[in-house]
Parts: sequence; structure tokens; C-alpha cells
Amino acid sequence: MIDEPLLHLASAAALALLLGRAGLHKLHDPQVFALIFADYSVALGGLLPIRLANVLPAMELLAAAAVLISPWKTMAALPAVFFLALYAAVLAVVAWRGASIADCGCHFGGAPQRPGGALVLRNLLLLLLALNLLMPMNERALVWFDAITLGFVLAGSVALYRLVHLLISNRTSLRQL
Repeated sequence: MIDEPLLHLASAAALALLLGRAGLHKLHDPQVFALIFADYSVALGGLLPIRLANVLPAMELLAAAAVLISPWKTMAALPAVFFLALYAAVLAVVAWRGASIADCGCHFGGAPQRPGGALVLRNLLLLLLALNLLMPMNERALVWFDAITLGFVLAGSVALYRLVHLLISNRTSLRQL
């Protein structure tokens, strides 16, 4: 793992942004989220309790806040690791079973996506970022240029995440033609 403080801060900020946005997205339209969650529960044979849908957004928001503390308190990244591993596992099982879920629920208002291998891979890559936060970071002093670099890294990360999501959506749309 890499102990560069700028990488830790960028990973923590990006994961906090992702988890925070995911939690807010679920809170914004709880009825739609409840329907998507129910689809996952059915696809997994009822292993996911439906009432978990009521607390999941708040848990994601708490994980987002905790991951911001993780560069200094490494164990704070554990909730993010747990969520990303859980989401990857759920997506993998649902895709493997060939469940007919029309929407993964992770598109933030973009085109709906079916759970599949590309989303599992995406979550596993995000999981690597979170796992890196469990390692202590180097004590190198940050300088003003690190703040500028962090801003560009975050902007680039958001753009890359959106691009990958768009490519996955387009791939799904092309298959339906």
C-alpha cells in the first residue's frame, strides 16, 4: 500500500464524496430507493431485511464522515470498507444469479444500470482505495501545492467516475437494442 499523505487525503475525500452523495441520493427519493432495495432483497432470497433500507442512507452518511477522519485515525475507514465490500458482493451475487433488476440504484440521476460485472469491478476498485486508508500514512508535511494538487485530483476523480458510469450505462443500453 502507499503511505503518501496526499493519496490518503485524496482517497478519503473522494470516498467521502461518493458515500455522502450516495446517502443523500437515497434520502432524496426514499420511495424509489425502497423499491430498488426490495428488488435486491428478493433477488437475494430475502437475506437483506427490508427495514435496513430505512437506516442505510444515514449509515452511508456516517461512513462518509468517518472516512474523512481516516488519514489520522485509520480504523475510521472500516465502515467504508464494509459498505464497498458488501455492495460488491451483493452486485456479484445478483449478477451471477441473473436476477432481473432493472436498476442498480447507483446512478445518481443518470441512466439506470443493471447490476453486472462492470459494477462489481468498479466497487472492487473503490474498495482498494478504502483498504489503503487502513494503512497509516507518512508524516510528510503538506505544502500549499498539495492543496492545489488535491483539488485537481478530486476534480479528475469525479470526472473519471462519471465517465466510467456513462460508459457502463451506454454498454447496457447498446445491449438492449
